[in-house]
Amino acid sequence: MDTWIWLIFIFAFIIGIGTLVYLIKSLIDMWKEYAATKNETVLLLFILNIIGFFLSGALISMIVGIIFYWNRSKSMRLLGIILLIAGPVLFIVFAISAFTMFDTQMMDWQQMEYEMNL
Repeated sequence: MDTWIWLIFIFAFIIGIGTLVYLIKSLIDMWKEYAATKNETVLLLFILNIIGFFLSGALISMIVGIIFYWNRSKSMRLLGIILLIAGPVLFIVFAISAFTMFDTQMMDWQQMEYEMNL
């Protein structure tokens, strides 16, 4: 069971780094597009992306990044959706495995206490 925990930590680290790279790339692309077109909507998305990162971590920034890439790049849009879904799924798997490991330890402890009382 210990290997599952480490495997989940490694996947969480990879997803976290991927999310950070995605957010930085989306900020750079937003700024380049605003500099080229002077589109105020892109500037608004850029500002929302920065503010959202400080308010909620990556959640709002990922959603803003997906909105920015929606009609611009299909691959970046899909990558953002996958990263947005993978984070909570990995957290749920980690929580379930942690509770299972805790429950297993409690069952061993209860079994030992039961044997001592006999």
